[in-house]
Amino acid sequence: MKITFRLIILFLIVTPLLSIGPYFAFLNQKNTFIEFLDVPPGESIYRSINNVVSMSFEKKLLLKIYLSTKNIKSFKAGEYYIKNKKLLDIINDLHKGNYHQRSFTIPDGSNIYELESLVSNSMLTNNCSYLSCIDNRLDYKEGMLLPNTYFYYKGHNVSDIFDKSYDNLMEFIDSIWLLKPDNNLLNTKYEAIILASIIEKEAGNLEEKDQIASVFLARLKKNMRLQADPTIIYGLLPNFDGDIKKSDILNKRNAYNTYMINGLPPSPIAFASKSSLKAAILSSPGDYFYFVANSKNSHYFSKTYDEHKQAIKRLGLDK
Repeated sequence: MKITFRLIILFLIVTPLLSIGPYFAFLNQKNTFIEFLDVPPGESIYRSINNVVSMSFEKKLLLKIYLSTKNIKSFKAGEYYIKNKKLLDIINDLHKGNYHQRSFTIPDGSNIYELESLVSNSMLTNNCSYLSCIDNRLDYKEGMLLPNTYFYYKGHNVSDIFDKSYDNLMEFIDSIWLLKPDNNLLNTKYEAIILASIIEKEAGNLEEKDQIASVFLARLKKNMRLQADPTIIYGLLPNFDGDIKKSDILNKRNAYNTYMINGLPPSPIAFASKSSLKAAILSSPGDYFYFVANSKNSHYFSKTYDEHKQAIKRLGLDK
């Protein structure tokens, strides 16, 4: 009788000790295969964890013990990054809702067609196709966002990002509009956005944006056509083949062809950065009326057409 009692006591002591090793080994095992885990609304804890670790009866028992000690009764639905994380850290993330945060960038100089593609390749819900949700009280939507990087969770509505970006754009323009020089001929903030978008596409570097702005403002003052290649290209989108032909330059049906139309095009041609918006609003007409690319990242500026032609010849662009 004494022997049997001692065996029972020994079993009660040894069994938990033997379980400690497997218990902690189970909780501390690392997930090295799965990168992201989606937890749908209403999914059970065991089903969620089974996507990470194949749940045998023993493992389910160990999990139940851990959940009881931590008073964990449910997981929060969402997307989680779980690569190289311990199981206990994954469980805690799912319980606390430490969702994976993604980023979405509206690039400087991108256009509405490129933006649509970026949204399609993101984890955002596209409830604002081609900026249909933006209420800017104008006929166009192009260019009406401020380029930046925004953060979101999988399935988030893209309209929330676009609304914020639009508000940021208008707030920024409002903050500098009162500083516009008297000899800057832009009449409205929307004209500034249009000019800034052209500057964004023309400038080879940050430093020359003010100079390019002064050229376009000088041309507007003299009622000269802007003659900006990026505007022609925009008018040919989304079917532009990458080559501006002579027929494109002479095309009067292209409303964005600033070789043929007077003044600014009917809308922006891209999303303009803060530096381009500053250049458009804070610059004045200058003495230069022409510029030509002399490298991939810079331009040569001329005051007269003869000087401009000489620069073109010198750069071998007249052939």
